[in-house]
Amino acid sequence: MSDVLFDWLQARAADWKSTDPLKGGDAELIQWLLGPRPGEADYVAPETVVRDEILKTDGGDLRVRAYLPKLSVKEKRPLLVWCHGGSFFSGDLDMPESDAVAREICVRADAVVVTVDYRLALGLHYPAPSDDVVAAFDWVVATAAALGADEQRITIGGASAGGNLAAGAALRLRDRGTAAPASVLLLYPILHPVLPEPSEELAGKIAGLSPMLRPSPDLVEIVVENYLGVPASQAFSYGMPGVEADLRGFPPTMIINSEYDGVRASGELFADQLRQAGVPVTERVEAGVYHGHLGRGGGAAFLRSVAEMAGWVRGRTDS
Repeated sequence: MSDVLFDWLQARAADWKSTDPLKGGDAELIQWLLGPRPGEADYVAPETVVRDEILKTDGGDLRVRAYLPKLSVKEKRPLLVWCHGGSFFSGDLDMPESDAVAREICVRADAVVVTVDYRLALGLHYPAPSDDVVAAFDWVVATAAALGADEQRITIGGASAGGNLAAGAALRLRDRGTAAPASVLLLYPILHPVLPEPSEELAGKIAGLSPMLRPSPDLVEIVVENYLGVPASQAFSYGMPGVEADLRGFPPTMIINSEYDGVRASGELFADQLRQAGVPVTERVEAGVYHGHLGRGGGAAFLRSVAEMAGWVRGRTDS
């Protein structure tokens, strides 16, 4: 896309930080959603062994971060490849949605977690970010034994845009016919180029949100087109997995959506599409939160979600 679009995206990000989140919505509801929750203020993510690795790929150097349990020398652990969100054009490995989540899963599941510093869609488009996620997956398969993990017990997952990248990589790996993830883990993912119509229940939930907290269809379309590099009407399945016509053979999947989140319509529709294709799906809505709740470490919703995620990584892929 053009430099004008990049400038628009950056300006919009600045607007989000400066806009009154109560403007144009139900003030009482928004204050409740945004207000501090018990446990958040003094939350400290668990300690793990952490090391960065630089992978040499066709797209250049790719940084991944490995989180390893501290005490045990146990081998054949499950492994999670995890992708942060950020509308494809922002986010990093230090944000809570990446670092705190990885630490929690590492400790709770006694698992290796590898986070991916994929290239952002700023001046580039698909397949660059997706290529990085696939390259990271291939690296963990090749180095699983050295990491103390089992190459047959690898889950790939992500949040929001990272959920898209994880699902897209899973499709690519399925179709490639070589090593593929044992399961997929998606948190409030955006999987369709146009937001599906919300259910009556969801429409009622998001009606009280301000424009700052309720992603508009036109904004989603711009973000999607910036990532894909083509109009939303030309979206393809590796970039937007919700348009894939044949999801048979997709790995078993857990989807956790946020209650007050218009993007939930995409996660819910994708869950239905997977079921229709015969794919085992576990689906849940995290109550009392808006989009991106993994960014709020320490609260009850965050802790419930990471506990369920750890159970999925640990239990769903157990031999």
